[in-house]
Amino acid sequence: MAKHIKKCATTFGVLGFICLLGLCFEFVIILFEQFIYDKTYNKFTITESITHWLIISGLWGILGLVLFYISARVYNFNFSKKKNLPSERGWIVAVLLFLTSFGLKFRIYGGWKPATDFMQSGWFQFIFQYIYYLFQAVIILIMVIFTQEATDRALKTHKLKFRHIPWGGIILAATWGAVHLVTEANFTVAIYYIILSLLAGAAHLAVNKNVYISYVLTVVILLI
Repeated sequence: MAKHIKKCATTFGVLGFICLLGLCFEFVIILFEQFIYDKTYNKFTITESITHWLIISGLWGILGLVLFYISARVYNFNFSKKKNLPSERGWIVAVLLFLTSFGLKFRIYGGWKPATDFMQSGWFQFIFQYIYYLFQAVIILIMVIFTQEATDRALKTHKLKFRHIPWGGIILAATWGAVHLVTEANFTVAIYYIILSLLAGAAHLAVNKNVYISYVLTVVILLI
């Protein structure tokens, strides 16, 4: 039994790593696009930016469906059935995490991020940009779910008592969050992504791993 749990822990760790590769694959696409357009990403036209967002959204959508199928059908882990409501304390923690993330974003962007993006981009570009964000949130949440499950099972195998720590958020921060230290010109923004990754992982546990509430919180904490 212990060997089976350990094997499953490794499997979910691998699935989480695939999510990370899916997120980072965007940078490969950007390099290819920059070569095709002969310009840097921040100089893309509206059409080029929207095309990029649609391509990446499509790839992430397919990846999310494939991972969900593998998890549910092959490993009998259907995370869409996680519908238990959070406790009163969990709701309070979730609200505090949201307020913390809102304060961070307000400080970094000098206002509410969607409003800032709307003013900079205009409504047409804004719509496609936030469709892209919604798909990104899917992969981020799935990564948190898988890595949290992997560490929980690994700790259970070794009979350790650290299973209520947001390992999914810690791993997200140490990987996807840390990547921003390289990709972001502004060091403060990179640290901001690392902190928000931790908050997203903590929120997933706070709401009792309810995947639907977790998704909404992932969107508002990390991306809005």
